[in-house]
Amino acid sequence: MTPGSGRPAVLRNRVFRALLAVQLVNAVAVWIHVVAVQWVLTERGELALVISLAPAALAVPFLLLSMPAGVIAGYASRKKLMAGATSTSAVAAGAACVFSATGHDQALVMVLSVLLVGIALVLVGVSWQSLLPETVERASIPAAAVVDGAVFNVARALGPLIAGVGLGLAGAVWTFALVALLSAGCAVALLASERRDPDRTAPRRPILPELAGAVRFIAYSAWTTRLLCQLVLFGVPSSALWALISLVAYDRMGLSSDGFGVIMGLVGAGAVAAAFTLGGLRRRLRVRSFAALGAATYGAVLLVLGISTSPVVVGVAVLLAGAAWVSVQSTWMSMGHQFFPEWIRPRLIAVILLVFQGTQAIGALLWGAATDALGLQLALVIAAALLAASAVSLRVLGLGAESGIEPVLFAEHGGAVATPPPEGREVGGRAAVEVRYRYELDDNDDEFVAAMRQLRRSRLRLGGRDWRLDPEPDRAGVYVESYVVSGHRAFEEQELNRLTVPEARLRERVRRSVRRVSGPEFRERARR
Repeated sequence: MTPGSGRPAVLRNRVFRALLAVQLVNAVAVWIHVVAVQWVLTERGELALVISLAPAALAVPFLLLSMPAGVIAGYASRKKLMAGATSTSAVAAGAACVFSATGHDQALVMVLSVLLVGIALVLVGVSWQSLLPETVERASIPAAAVVDGAVFNVARALGPLIAGVGLGLAGAVWTFALVALLSAGCAVALLASERRDPDRTAPRRPILPELAGAVRFIAYSAWTTRLLCQLVLFGVPSSALWALISLVAYDRMGLSSDGFGVIMGLVGAGAVAAAFTLGGLRRRLRVRSFAALGAATYGAVLLVLGISTSPVVVGVAVLLAGAAWVSVQSTWMSMGHQFFPEWIRPRLIAVILLVFQGTQAIGALLWGAATDALGLQLALVIAAALLAASAVSLRVLGLGAESGIEPVLFAEHGGAVATPPPEGREVGGRAAVEVRYRYELDDNDDEFVAAMRQLRRSRLRLGGRDWRLDPEPDRAGVYVESYVVSGHRAFEEQELNRLTVPEARLRERVRRSVRRVSGPEFRERARR
């Protein structure tokens, strides 16, 4: 870590501190709202499936809006976007307050209020993640991410605790009123911050092509695909805790709203403790071992919740659950920030949020239905078994390569990129690129095939389409690689702003496997 880039240094940044405070207050308000709705539904004796709709409704917007929000945050004023989102949270909480006061707090109305809060949470989360690199210096980003994660988990501890106390002492009406007040305060603070320090904006980009580019990158990046698959394997069973914890407190332990608030507070406290104490363990263990340990611990906690009703045992278990939760959850985001190339990072971070929250939404509904059909204890035991399988997968299969994919631009590393002059005519806004390889029969055929297979994935990952490799009809031993880009500017973008050192190494591997390389050249139309 470079001097001045640690946690104390980043907290001296005035803008960062102000935005971080808004993040804390907003996240606390969100958790108060969700836990209050979940407890109201539990006290009314709703089915487990209906109760599970509360955490599911918080996660569903991530499925629908994360990727579009990632694109919009690339060019819009993030502070204004966050202000609009927190205003939406204030309106949702105000509506829940009014409906509770008038006796119209049916399950559908309350779940819809959580849905609105979830939409606001997506916009705030994605906007903040994209704003972070502009708020602090590049060397301070890792420390800022650690502080941001700790703040989020402080909110996980405070929100449920405040919700439990508020429900016990003042009731649902005043608890929702508090959420509306906190959210409105965040909106006012963000608008004032925008006036003092205007947020930078960028040229508007069309959403659908940007989303398609993110999907193509994932499809042709084995490391990203494996990361997302492991995320799903952990996310679905881990959602059982958040979907069923109120039933554990109410049905199995006979706790009041105050006791439920304490249980949720212990989960958050464990998460906060992990954020500040597990750094040494994370450095000593490989990423796969650290994540597997967290998944195994989380599964053991679910098993304890299924077989024990002792307040002390359950209290210790949920404390460990919070620590395990933040340990595994932070793994996805930290690896994304560390290894995703900068040009695609905001969209891929949005995909991580989408997939993880999507598994929480789908998992919550599955565990609610499983509880209604099989009983609470058996549902928790099944979830624990699935988390054990996730831990084994993380330990054995891992998260893909942890080296060799560093997102350092080749041009910034001193490399010379290929930028042919824009000769030839673009057809329909598209241009064909051709590269020729001189290859002799006595050369290493296996090495050439393997190298070209990896190069194909690289071209498509960076934005190329319709990749082909064909022998030159009139020249023996010459192979022509061809692919299509959306224009000369798109090709320059790929070469200058997307080509990282690892991608350049793939090209160098191809060059070593052949006698000669010529190109790239533009042609008027793609080869068929």
